Amino acid sequence: METNSSTVPAKILVYTTFAVVLTIGMREISSILTTVIFSIFVALLFTPLVRWLKQKGVPGWLSIIMAISLFTVIILVLGVIVVRAAFQFGSQIPIYQDQLTALANNYAKYIPSYEGFSIQSIVRGIVSITISLMINIVNGIVNASTTAGIVIVTAAFLLIDAANAPEKVNQEIGKQSELRFRLSNFSKKLVKFIVIRAEVNIITSFVIALLLFIGGIDYAVLWGVLIFLLSYIPYIGLVIASIPPIMLALFKYGPLGALAVIIIIFAVDALTENVLFPSMMGKGLQLSPAFLFVALLYWNFVLGLGGVLLSIPLTLVLKILLESFEETKWMARLMGPAEDMDEGEISSG
Repeated sequence: METNSSTVPAKILVYTTFAVVLTIGMREISSILTTVIFSIFVALLFTPLVRWLKQKGVPGWLSIIMAISLFTVIILVLGVIVVRAAFQFGSQIPIYQDQLTALANNYAKYIPSYEGFSIQSIVRGIVSITISLMINIVNGIVNASTTAGIVIVTAAFLLIDAANAPEKVNQEIGKQSELRFRLSNFSKKLVKFIVIRAEVNIITSFVIALLLFIGGIDYAVLWGVLIFLLSYIPYIGLVIASIPPIMLALFKYGPLGALAVIIIIFAVDALTENVLFPSMMGKGLQLSPAFLFVALLYWNFVLGLGGVLLSIPLTLVLKILLESFEETKWMARLMGPAEDMDEGEISSG
């Protein structure tokens, strides 16, 4: 017993050291690592399509070409539309800044000011932050388009291996049934999450973009794509993506128009996140809100903005990996919501 108890601090020290070294290493190569991770997720997203085409009798090389061609066409069409809209919107930002400043000043004069406390200065600060955020959003969209080609090429090579992964795994570990089951289970859960998360984000962004278009909000497609991407960021992603269309509605229809856009965006998101996503995903891959927030900070520290977008998928990868082994299942339960902990205690009791 003494030997076992004395090894616990040593194990904690080893695991902590490994985590710190791994974190530093990933941060040093974050620019390359982010592109590779995006490519991996794209490859996993299109792997079911490749396998389905192979089951229908399409040759493996042709199925991969068809999947990559589909992805390339989607990226090119959306890229042209979104980048064009982003440039147009960017050219209008000075006008929007003047409108927002005038609107804020009109409302600020109704709020009493106190000695040493100026409402006007606070309003100017809010306007400056809002405009700088909108500029950063436009620049981020334009800059992201330049890496799309690298992601497409890398994903194509990964798809070649991913499509043939089951055969390779079966040949290498055919006799190791337990390891084979764990790898298969890990792969299925990961692909399931990536596909369902993408589907839910597409539905959310499409419905919101359609309603914005019907409501006459400019650049509705641009905001739909932005909502699709930032919906991967827990809690704050949708809020950031909602600022530009809310501002445009405020300029066009006034406060009631902005309020209507807020209600539309968050009502659609509430339905998809609280009804559609849980029904498609199930409880097994849910994450604790507190752990998600910590993971968001961690991946932002390691990979920057790309890590923020990838925080949920990467954290789910870790949880699925921990769930695949009996000795680490308790750690996976810690990452889940409170219900998972209760079920784990019942089953262990």
